[in-house]
Amino acid sequence: MVRRLTLWIAAAIAIALLTGSAPPAAAQDLTIAFIRSEAILEQYQRARTATETFNRDVQAWNEEAQTRRRELDLLDKELQAQAPMLSDQVRMEKEQDFQQKLNEYEQFVQSVWGPNGLVTQRNEELLRDVVLRIQQATTRIAEREGYDIVFDGSDGNIIYADPAYDATQLVLDELNQTQTEP
Repeated sequence: MVRRLTLWIAAAIAIALLTGSAPPAAAQDLTIAFIRSEAILEQYQRARTATETFNRDVQAWNEEAQTRRRELDLLDKELQAQAPMLSDQVRMEKEQDFQQKLNEYEQFVQSVWGPNGLVTQRNEELLRDVVLRIQQATTRIAEREGYDIVFDGSDGNIIYADPAYDATQLVLDELNQTQTEP
């Protein structure tokens, strides 16, 4: 939903610039290009290496989670089988031990796959340099080739735009003006 909204906003701004909401000379000379970041990430060696490293890390975390889950399942089966023969005291201790291991497992899963977990952190860490290099290359090409705006065709985000076409302040001014009106 947010992705579609972003794409619609970007398209509306581009249309406004192309149809005359921008200064006439600027609208006539506007040069737009796009890149396909998915293709770049598939074909750029640094990106492939980062993806391979990320996938290995995720696989290791998956294996760790599966091992912990199997241990929990075995402990649960053992507890269920022995429960009728155990004294209340021993049964409660084993149930508490099981609950503690279950909590540790759930904490592990959250620390890896939860919000801001290790998966997210590792992905950002590995791709930060790749994304920066892609942005820098896109900017150099845009400046060299005279592109005013470069869209990412994979998701509709703008990768580079000539600051002269940045309508952010105009939009903010308009929003702030309508906010003060009744």
